[in-house]
Amino acid sequence: MADLKTAIDIDGSEAVSKALLDLLNKFPGIPDGASIKFASLDTASGIGFFPTSGAVLLSNKEDITGHVKQVCLYPFNVIYRAAPKSESQKLRIMEFLDLLGKWLELQPVVLADDTEYKLDGYPDLQSGNRVIKSVYRTNAGHLNAAYDDGIEDWMLSATLRYENEYNK
Repeated sequence: MADLKTAIDIDGSEAVSKALLDLLNKFPGIPDGASIKFASLDTASGIGFFPTSGAVLLSNKEDITGHVKQVCLYPFNVIYRAAPKSESQKLRIMEFLDLLGKWLELQPVVLADDTEYKLDGYPDLQSGNRVIKSVYRTNAGHLNAAYDDGIEDWMLSATLRYENEYNK
């Protein structure tokens, strides 16, 4: 058995990265003309999603018939880079991140157009029998870095939990 403290589900990491990027870009609160990029941010502005460790194996149970059930965690950050000029702009960025987090947790969110949106479920992962079970925030949207030129990085941290089953 692999050392679960360091075991990474490589195939799961790739499948989750692709599915999560697509899911994040379906969030109805993304500013017009913007998209969320994978592990990338422009110098002055943009929104990016960054996996922090890949899909870490939390548990790995095998029964006597050789059926294996794994639970994996995929921690990630969403970073919103901007040069806000006012407190209200900073609050809108923080609110965007918090609404995104709520939406990923399958909670209803009300956006600026006063319309309620709710994510009905998670996408299928195109790798084996992996199934997304939940996404949860590990902190609220917050200022993560401020630079001399006025650019700021605001961040939301979350973890996606999925299960994988297979027979040896």
